[in-house]
Amino acid sequence: MARHVVLLMVFAAALSAQARQEKESDPVYNGKKGSEWVKTLIDDTSARRRALAVDALAKLWADKKYEESLPNISRTLRLDSSAAVRARAAIAFSGLSDKEVLRVGKDMIEALGTEKDSRVRRELAAILSRQPALAKLGVANLTVALKDPEPTTIIAVADALAQAGSDAKSAAVNLAPLLGHEDKGVRRAAVIALGRTAPEGASAVAETMARMLATEKDLDMRIELVASLGLLGEKSEHVIAALARSLADPEDELRRRAARTLGTFGAGAAAAADALLKAAGSDKMKDIRVDAVRAFGSAVAPNLKARLKDLLPLLTDRDYEVRLAVVEEIGALGNELKSDAGTLRVLRGRLSDPHVKVREATAIAIRKIEKKPEPKDPKKESEPKKQP
Repeated sequence: MARHVVLLMVFAAALSAQARQEKESDPVYNGKKGSEWVKTLIDDTSARRRALAVDALAKLWADKKYEESLPNISRTLRLDSSAAVRARAAIAFSGLSDKEVLRVGKDMIEALGTEKDSRVRRELAAILSRQPALAKLGVANLTVALKDPEPTTIIAVADALAQAGSDAKSAAVNLAPLLGHEDKGVRRAAVIALGRTAPEGASAVAETMARMLATEKDLDMRIELVASLGLLGEKSEHVIAALARSLADPEDELRRRAARTLGTFGAGAAAAADALLKAAGSDKMKDIRVDAVRAFGSAVAPNLKARLKDLLPLLTDRDYEVRLAVVEEIGALGNELKSDAGTLRVLRGRLSDPHVKVREATAIAIRKIEKKPEPKDPKKESEPKKQP
């Protein structure tokens, strides 16, 4: 009798375990099993009911990780006849985590390549814009999608291409014409994307942006133009002139960006040296004056010694940060100034500067200038150079 009881208990436990497994493998949502929702999604003639099935399967994935959810939503995204249902599928994928999105990334890119509905394209592009790795894989289809008629979709696509970086350089052929688009948001998205994709034909793109900077009224657009010109790194006459004019703009942020961008151009910004010097001596913003001093130093680097007469007056600036920048730029010349008694005399005057950082920097600069060059070792000079 006891043996039979034990056997019954084991049998009951096995049935219970099987029931739990079946429940987990085919979970229920809103009174229907997952498999029933899959059937509805595939076979039902009603677009409304198929859309509800997408939502149900998305919920079953989120709550139960129902394995049939993602592949069937992917199938719907690629094959369903209703744009509304396909859009629902794309929206369902937008709620996935980064790792989960990678599981369906290939399907999304494939769907983007065949999708005709603007809303669905926009949803897919928005997901790719948050996934640089997928955006890089989808460059070809994203490039084609730039021809979409809806501005909001074009913006989402351009944002995704910006995330793809230099892998999307071939997209310039479709991005560049958007710089003249009637919609401001589209123009801005194109400016951002072109600056970050290292486009083919960068010089022509930079020239167009420089012309835009000269006439654009919107501050956000002007800031993005300066940022993208810096990223493109093209140092043509028109680009440098446009950035130099921006140093006199009434907007603080634009002047700051222009000074810092010119500072990254090194000697390529030589044509803007006078504009930088003016900004260094007169801008109302301390940090812009500092940036202008640094940019001036790098712009005239090969001839900085000859321009010291222009830089030295800035040692009387009211803010110590500007005086510090000037001292450091002068000190960088080092032993080149060993016979420049006038500059050394002015520098020594800064040894009594009110701010300790300027005094310390001045002492360092003077030591660099007065330091005797190390004598050449005749033995090393006579040693034959090693062949690589």
